[in-house]
Amino acid sequence: MDNRRKIILYGLLGFILLYQAGEWSYGRFVEAPLKQQRGMTDRLLKQIDEKRTDLKKAKKISDQLAIWERQSLPSDVDMARSLYRAWLLARVGECKFLTPNVDSVAAVNRPGFKTLSYSIRGRATLEQLNQFLFAFYSADYLHQLRSLAITPLQNDGLLDVAMSIEAASLPTAESTSQLVTRRADRLAFSHLDNYRLISQRNLFRFGSEFDAVSQTYLSGVTRSDDRPEAWFTLRASDQVLRLHRGERLQVGPFEGTIVAIDDSDVTIASEGERWQLSIGENLDQAFALPPEYATESID
Repeated sequence: MDNRRKIILYGLLGFILLYQAGEWSYGRFVEAPLKQQRGMTDRLLKQIDEKRTDLKKAKKISDQLAIWERQSLPSDVDMARSLYRAWLLARVGECKFLTPNVDSVAAVNRPGFKTLSYSIRGRATLEQLNQFLFAFYSADYLHQLRSLAITPLQNDGLLDVAMSIEAASLPTAESTSQLVTRRADRLAFSHLDNYRLISQRNLFRFGSEFDAVSQTYLSGVTRSDDRPEAWFTLRASDQVLRLHRGERLQVGPFEGTIVAIDDSDVTIASEGERWQLSIGENLDQAFALPPEYATESID
C-alpha cells in the first residue's frame, strides 16, 4: 500500500515537473518569439505608415513647388526684373494712370529663391486703381502687393497712389525671354464688372470734397446788430462765411442749419442729428449731441 502511494506521489510530482517544464518551454520557445514578432510587426507597420505620410507630404511639396515654379518669374534675375517691370508699366498704361513711374531695385537673396521689389507712383481715379488691382490679382505670378498708400487730391477726383510690390524668382524656374500670363484663381469673381461697385462707393467720405469739409473751421463767434454770428473759415478756398441762427451752412456735400450760437460753440442740425462745434475745430471734429437734442426747434 505504501509503495502504491509512493508511486502515485512520484507520478504527481513528475506530472507537475513536466507541466512546469512545458510551460517554461512554451513561454520561452513559442510565446516569447511570437510576442517579439508581434512587436516587430507593429513597429514595421508604424514605420510604413510614417513613410506613407512622408511620401504624401513630399508629393504635396513637390506639387506645390511645381505650382510655384510655374508662377515664378524667370530664373535669370536680370531678365526677370526687366520683364516684370515692363509688365507693370503695361498695366498702369492700360489703366491710364497719369504720370506713372515704376522703379525696381536689386534682387535680394532669400532661402531657396530671390525677391525683386518694385515701386509704383502715379495719379489715378478710384476706378482706374480698381482696374489695376483687378489685373494684378488676376495674373498668376508669384507676386504680392506689400503696401498701398492712397491720398485724395483736391477738387479733381484724382488719387495720389503709391504702391510697393514684391515678386519672386526661383532658381528652378524656366529662364524664358518673355512672361507667360496665366489667369489666377485668387479672386472671388472673374470679371471686373463684379468689382465696379468699389469705385462707385464713397470710400473717402466726401470724395473729392473731403478736403473742403475737413478744412472748414469755426474761427470765431461775434455779434452783429445785437445778433450772435458764427464765422466759418473755408481754408480750402480762403473764404469766410458769416452765419446767424436759422441760416444754412453748405460746404461741398455737407449741409446743415445753425440752430444755436453760444459764446464759443455752435450747434448745427444735419440729417436729423445735432452736432456741436467749438472755436478752432473743423467740421470733422464736431461732437454728436445726444438724441434728445435732435427734436429741439429753432426759436
